[in-house]
Amino acid sequence: MAIIPYTAATPEQYALAYNDNVYVWRSTDTSPTLRFKVNIMPSGTATTLATLIVYPIPEPFGTSQNRAFVDVSRVLQSQLSKDLAIPTANNASFFMCPNMHTEYRVVVQEQDINSNTGAYADLNQIYFYDERSIWNGVQNTADWLDFDHTNYLMTVGVGTDKFLTEGPTTREINSAQSAFLYFIASEDQAPARYRLRTYDGYNGTGSVLNNVTVANPFAAAMSASYQKKYLRIPVGTYDIPLIDSASMTGGTPSTVLNNAKSYTIRLEDNVGVGQVISETFTFNVDQDCSKFTPIRLHWMNRLGGFDSFNFDLKSEERTDISRRDFRQQHHTWDGPSYASVTWAYNKENRGRRTYDTQLTNKLRVNTNYLTDAESVWMEDLFTSPEIYQEVNNELLAVNIDGRGIAKKTSLNDKLMQYTFDLEYALLNSRQRG
Repeated sequence: MAIIPYTAATPEQYALAYNDNVYVWRSTDTSPTLRFKVNIMPSGTATTLATLIVYPIPEPFGTSQNRAFVDVSRVLQSQLSKDLAIPTANNASFFMCPNMHTEYRVVVQEQDINSNTGAYADLNQIYFYDERSIWNGVQNTADWLDFDHTNYLMTVGVGTDKFLTEGPTTREINSAQSAFLYFIASEDQAPARYRLRTYDGYNGTGSVLNNVTVANPFAAAMSASYQKKYLRIPVGTYDIPLIDSASMTGGTPSTVLNNAKSYTIRLEDNVGVGQVISETFTFNVDQDCSKFTPIRLHWMNRLGGFDSFNFDLKSEERTDISRRDFRQQHHTWDGPSYASVTWAYNKENRGRRTYDTQLTNKLRVNTNYLTDAESVWMEDLFTSPEIYQEVNNELLAVNIDGRGIAKKTSLNDKLMQYTFDLEYALLNSRQRG
């Protein structure tokens, strides 16, 4: 008897954690009491993350094999979180993302009832599936059927491989703000560097002011470790001047953005001179003038990276207050001596006392007029579980309120704007009365 895997029915080497990650196999054992023990094991360890018991589904038409399947997504989701931090001075420009992915393998073993003990016992048949990598991403159920993960794997050779975002490739940023691009490097030297070009016009137009490259310190050993394959680069106007000057060729981090109205970022391999392997992102600097202080949000997108957006119009702050109190007797014993007292009260006595006050700070933000691509992008923000406001180059956790968002298009809505209500994630308290 043997376990026979359906090799075509296994997850891809790189897969999204919140869509199907299904293994399918069959057994030539026709025992009616047969079942399977499935161990999900972290890569590179002898430990077991979870053990599942799976019962087979008999094949139709009286055939002599049992089929079974298991979806390991829910187990592995518990191992994933986010990678986000605003860099400090002299940073290496490329950062590993150890929390947004995990590697594992699946071990399947047959079990059947022992005729002597009446309990299930392991049989000798065992099957080891190859190592797989899963990352903290998701697609809508219908969209996932058309999702091609290879579009998001950086490889050596001329191409336009995608960063881990579905937002527009042209974005707005103000002076001294952070922004990030995330990607998966599936080969060594993919990328070897990123190229930064600055321009004296918006949208990558006008004269080139600077043309520099920033080296990837993990480029030569990415295939040796998944930790060096999932990477992010901070590419905001605050981040780039903090790069270690030894990583930059052709310019100086502290001055490379001087006088720039826009700049572009793209990844390159080490073949030839400037062989581009990724799509190109353009950042416009201080293009949207506003009399209001912009509110900059960072949020986890559907592919596990973090996107950023400035809300340039009027914002409103408010505080919601929750109070708990009780009524007490406002009279007290009062008098000049023990022998002469009264049951009375005065003006400062309190009949209602507050014993618990909780404050929730909230913020309402408004977008400027949006393009169709930016309008679609706003749904990604509205549905994100991880949102942060950037304040003085620090990140404050916020939650977004609301149960629905209406999709807007230029055809239906002409000038498109969105309003979002945010609630700061930290609850504040006042003293007990």
